[in-house]
Amino acid sequence: MNHFSNSFKSLVLLTATAALFACGGGDGGGDSGGGSSSGGSTAPAVAPSLSVTDLDIAAENNLESVYEVDVNVDISAISTEKAFISICDNGTAKGDLTKLDFNMCLLKSSLVDGKGEFDLRVANHCDELIAVIWIMEKDRAPLTYTLTHNNQKQTYWDIN
Repeated sequence: MNHFSNSFKSLVLLTATAALFACGGGDGGGDSGGGSSSGGSTAPAVAPSLSVTDLDIAAENNLESVYEVDVNVDISAISTEKAFISICDNGTAKGDLTKLDFNMCLLKSSLVDGKGEFDLRVANHCDELIAVIWIMEKDRAPLTYTLTHNNQKQTYWDIN
């Protein structure tokens, strides 16, 4: 039992020493004006307790983090040649194709005879999408189309 008592005393002494060093030793640069202390301590400020009932959420907000976009592409009046489409977040690029990261696109697909249908789930932080259609014809510039999110859960995007 004596060994346990000595170990316990050592543990208490070690803990007290660690606490003293962690707190800075007691004279941590406070007011050194030499005045007397009232002996009381100031309680730390307590953050107000919040609960779910404190949340203020509009009735129309269903707390969905994504929205859906149904994309219908028909460029057959422009071309029926082989074509590829990429749909990407346009937030950073703002229409500048040189700034668009095609590795991060939401969709990369081909069009059949200039047509395609796609269903996308898009994160709410993507306020604007850009569709880039590459038609495999010599000297043909890519076609670009943009869609701005209308804060609806379901959006339809006709590209023609």
